[in-house]
Amino acid sequence: MMLKRQVRGFTLIELMITVAIVGILASIAYPSYAEHVAKGRRADAQTRLAAAQQWMERYYTERYSYASSGSTTTNTEFAKQTSFATSPPAGEGSTMYTLSVAVSGTDYTLTAQRQVGSAMANDACGDFTLTQDGTKSVVNFDTRRFASAAEAVAACWH
Repeated sequence: MMLKRQVRGFTLIELMITVAIVGILASIAYPSYAEHVAKGRRADAQTRLAAAQQWMERYYTERYSYASSGSTTTNTEFAKQTSFATSPPAGEGSTMYTLSVAVSGTDYTLTAQRQVGSAMANDACGDFTLTQDGTKSVVNFDTRRFASAAEAVAACWH
């Protein structure tokens, strides 16, 4: 007498329900994960701006000017500082932000500008700025998400 062995497995309906549940969970989790990664990238850019600000202040104490010698609007030595020229630093991943300085007399404005083509290129927080007196600001932020620059600063600068 031959015994019939019953084969058990998943039905197509069960498999489709599982795929649908995984899809729903992924659609909820991925935006949260992406925002978490973006916050980390913003924090790194802000850290680089703080390092650049300290460098500018040391530069000023040595020369009594933020500008390079013979200039009133540029600091050519700043561009040579590779430790904070990009965020993240060279060799630590794809560039998300590039840092620059605009000098005007005894004032300066540091800017962390989003790199075109990077994962942060369309970030709602925009580009970060930091001045010699510590004023934090954002430019080119998403006006659909933030009603004003003050709201964007409060949400993006931590």
